[in-house]
Amino acid sequence: MKIVVVYQGALGDTVLLASLLVSLRARWPTAERTLVTRRSFGSLLIKLGVVELAFDVDDPHHSAWFGPYQTSTTFFQSDSSLPWVNCDLLLSAVSSGQDPWAAHARQACPRARILFFEPRPPPHYAGHVTSFHREELRTLRLLPPVLVDGGQHRHGPLLIQPGSGGREKCWPVENFMRLARAVNQAQIPVEFLLGEVELERFSRSDLARLEREFVVYRDMPLAQVVDLLGASRAYLGNDSGISHLAAWVGMPMVVIFGPSNARQWRPVGPQVRVYQSGVNFHAGYGTDEEFLQVLKLVLEVCG
Repeated sequence: MKIVVVYQGALGDTVLLASLLVSLRARWPTAERTLVTRRSFGSLLIKLGVVELAFDVDDPHHSAWFGPYQTSTTFFQSDSSLPWVNCDLLLSAVSSGQDPWAAHARQACPRARILFFEPRPPPHYAGHVTSFHREELRTLRLLPPVLVDGGQHRHGPLLIQPGSGGREKCWPVENFMRLARAVNQAQIPVEFLLGEVELERFSRSDLARLEREFVVYRDMPLAQVVDLLGASRAYLGNDSGISHLAAWVGMPMVVIFGPSNARQWRPVGPQVRVYQSGVNFHAGYGTDEEFLQVLKLVLEVCG
């Protein structure tokens, strides 16, 4: 059996999709699962053992499916360059089922069972996004995945990733540095991981201060980030893609949520501690009480 899932989303959204992909494996253990997504995200999920194959969602032959519906033989002969069209089950989070993409999919995959699901739950949904995906695909009778504990490297560092795509989600860098100093005083080493967004957003003085006091990794490929997480004792971050990745690989971790909804979007993992502030961090720094609560959680997960 060949199963294909087509999904376009940011890193965190794509890592959360791993729950669905693992549930599909539990339902059909011998099936070959392919994820059509951004190239780097597909490579990541192959490395994590979540899928067997991945293809680029931006392949021009696939992108053409979003355009006006084509019925010509020449158009569909070009789909032979998309190896994943020869499948038994096609799950799409990029189509409503009533648009050109759906029409092209039905003609290109005539023998496949094709189902469509919404990638994001409505604001009033009371559960987690991973439960929402299974409910959207309830006819498949999927069960929640079993989460694997990644263990803990007792002598490794606390890894801090202080960024996120939205400024309002980012606990101030001054708070992360203050917390890192406090953790150092407890004889626990601290390292920072900065992505492209943080390198553009942080001031030169903030970057200089970080690199004077701590080991700082800059804009690492995702495969190397996985290895770095595996060498760390614990993780601290905002509501971000790297936080979702840390949770999925089983890290003991604390994730700080500002205004976003942790009930729907908390990272999925066996050792996740969530601090829900409710504050738009772009508008304020939080309180000393909040800082002390986060520090307490971090020291607990560091062991």
